[in-house]
Amino acid sequence: MINSLNKPGFETAVARAGWLVVLLLAAQLGWTAENTRPRSQTIYSVLREPLPPEELSFSNRGTEFEITGPTFTYRVSKATGAISGVRVIRDGHEVISQTGPAEIMLDDYRLSSKFNSSRVSVISAGKDKIVLKAMGSLRQPGKRGPDVDYSILHTFFNDGVVVSSVKLIPRADLAVRKGITYELSARGQFNNYLHKRRDEHGQEAARGNLPGSGKAVQFSTLTSCLSAFSPTAAFAIFTDGGAMHLSRTNLETASIETLREFGETKNISLVQRIVNVAPGDAPFILKAGDEFSFRVGISVAPNRLPHPRTHDMRMFIWIGDAKYPYPSDEEITQVAHWGYTLFQMHRGGTAGEPRPPSGEIERVIRKVHELGMLFVWTENADLLYASAPSVQELQTKGQWSQWQGFNYGGRYTATMDPYCDLIATCLASPNGLADYRLANIERMMDRHAVDGIYLDDNLAYPNCTLQKEHGHPRPVYDCLIELHEMNWRRRELLRRRNPHAVLISHCTKAFVLPVIADFDALLYGEGYSFDSTEDYWKNYAAHLQSLHAQGVLYPGGLDAVRCPAALAYNYDLLSGGGQYCQVDWRLFPAKFPYGAGVTANERAYCQTYNLAQFYFGLHESEAFYFANSGKIFVTTAKQTYASLYHNRTWNEWLIPVANMADQTQTTSLLIQSPEILGIQAREKYLLFDVHRRSAQTVSGNSINMALRDVTIPGQNLQLLTLRKEPARGPFHVWGGKRISETWDAQKRKLVFELHGPTRLRDTVFIRAKKNAIQRIEVAGQPTTFYFDSTNALAHGEVTFTAQPLKIEVFCSSSAAGQLREKSVAPDALIQEISTSGK
Repeated sequence: MINSLNKPGFETAVARAGWLVVLLLAAQLGWTAENTRPRSQTIYSVLREPLPPEELSFSNRGTEFEITGPTFTYRVSKATGAISGVRVIRDGHEVISQTGPAEIMLDDYRLSSKFNSSRVSVISAGKDKIVLKAMGSLRQPGKRGPDVDYSILHTFFNDGVVVSSVKLIPRADLAVRKGITYELSARGQFNNYLHKRRDEHGQEAARGNLPGSGKAVQFSTLTSCLSAFSPTAAFAIFTDGGAMHLSRTNLETASIETLREFGETKNISLVQRIVNVAPGDAPFILKAGDEFSFRVGISVAPNRLPHPRTHDMRMFIWIGDAKYPYPSDEEITQVAHWGYTLFQMHRGGTAGEPRPPSGEIERVIRKVHELGMLFVWTENADLLYASAPSVQELQTKGQWSQWQGFNYGGRYTATMDPYCDLIATCLASPNGLADYRLANIERMMDRHAVDGIYLDDNLAYPNCTLQKEHGHPRPVYDCLIELHEMNWRRRELLRRRNPHAVLISHCTKAFVLPVIADFDALLYGEGYSFDSTEDYWKNYAAHLQSLHAQGVLYPGGLDAVRCPAALAYNYDLLSGGGQYCQVDWRLFPAKFPYGAGVTANERAYCQTYNLAQFYFGLHESEAFYFANSGKIFVTTAKQTYASLYHNRTWNEWLIPVANMADQTQTTSLLIQSPEILGIQAREKYLLFDVHRRSAQTVSGNSINMALRDVTIPGQNLQLLTLRKEPARGPFHVWGGKRISETWDAQKRKLVFELHGPTRLRDTVFIRAKKNAIQRIEVAGQPTTFYFDSTNALAHGEVTFTAQPLKIEVFCSSSAAGQLREKSVAPDALIQEISTSGK
């Protein structure tokens, strides 16, 4: 028997049996050669993928309660009720950890003191919100002062925000000689700060670099929100009671200090002062039995898991006017052909009550969806249509003060569109206004297939003087806490009604973390430009990156000074893509002559760079940004920058090289660490110039030679792709989003699927050897393609359909190729840009 195991026949039988088992397993599990080939999703299907779960879980862990969300964990001490720990995770790595409890200090009294007694109870523990209540007594060390009874109601939201309502009641008169402060220290990857006062517009918030180790930045103004951030993470504390009492002017009200530095990681301390008494000044008296109350809170980012559609939400905005309130089907089709994926109706009327004429909103939504885009309805955070029935009812009853606001002087009207008559409301949405807004959204979702909301004027600014009527805690108040809760309630409603719902915030420069925590995209506008590319990254893109959110650059409508389209696409492609939106006034200027400074080539920019992002597939790509990849690659000329996008599905790269200077420049892109990008020295790659439509084969170890002396017009960019060449056979290069690709060596046939905007006609490029291609069929029909011998590119026009388009390339190793010779022409749109400059 032992001898028989050594016989060749036995070995063959075992081998056959083993292969049979493998084949049976493969069949059972669906493992085939086809399944191992790359395959992409269309962007239209990615847009409709449900949002990742944003649920809270609650656990009782010994001496602490633990609240866990998608990316964050909070811990609450049972002994004191203090938030004893915060931890935030990004891509499996810790990016924020609390290094001390969230401390409330009243002179020598401390919330986290071991001398205190407390009882913490669970009020509710839902998946969207968890509420804990702590009740106890603060005791001063040495018991020199009276006990102070306290209650703290912690509300933890699934967007990473916690609001703590604090009540202090001393058992005897208590003279506060130092102050009442809210303080929290944390360790994280932070490099900038932002401080918002509660008496200013959020976009005016002070900002800058974090101070060096052992140094602090101090503020002596009313304080609302104080945050530290970077592209990796963000951490904020906020209060509705900052600087309630100062014993003299110019006392410190908030500070942010760098305690220690560990490379990119910093230990920081954030402090907000509710009461501050200078040495020697009269104390602040808390009366026995009187309640002293205020609210404080924490907000963190990232606060949710990323969605693959981020950076592919390219938004078009239809503003219209009185004559053309709705777009035609042809105009909607053009918008889709320009590569946009979101279609926003900016003046569609009250949510759920579309403006006349009847039936137009249904037609528009139907056409938008037919073309694959998502439909977004505009709502205002601080305005309601004057025609809304509930607005008119309150005004008739003389009760409008219950909802009244004062932004825009109380009323906003558009001269070219009388229907756009909006009346200001309070950002706190008091006296049932929040419920009314949510009821409108419910009605909208019942009646119309809406995919999301653009929230205009999502800004915390102190414009409401009706403290008594609206129940504001302070005379000067920015409604930040209520604005966050309204945004959170809207978000939860939309998620429940539409799992892929998109929420976009217009926040200008007001990146006040609790207010923007619930949004997928943040619109920076209107028409503003930036001091520099570095300024753009530090003060805008960093917020977006920390939130896993997409940026939106708005070009401005009536704004005379604005960021031009050329520079906007530089900013866009250098920092993630999908950011530069457009409006009908700028792309249909003959119909809407309202836009200031409209240039003749705005359409060319939009179509060229939107389609480039559409075709490459940002949703399946990893970005290497100019701002944090200096050890990987650099550009050689001043005011030139590059970012690289690696498509993980197809192992290819999109390379924008931008010139921010006014004049034409020549620069080189030097890749210093190609191995980090996955570029291998001995492999062959195809470098394709998207603008000039030229192609060349380069080796991995000579890539820098190919990227030398790139000439770029002023305030423009050069766009390249780099793809590893297959070992044999032709392959798709550009034109349409590649969905699948298969080379059958035996049949000498290349089959690939492409997806593009429905009914768009565009050129497709295929790399092939000379005389190799016999014919090309598109959707089963022979189609005219040409061959450019100089670039070894077959090229021909196709018309995309709603579903991926099947293209078959038939080749021969012996017979002469059948494609006629024709040189590839540079992109006509880019030629227009290059000749006209910026």
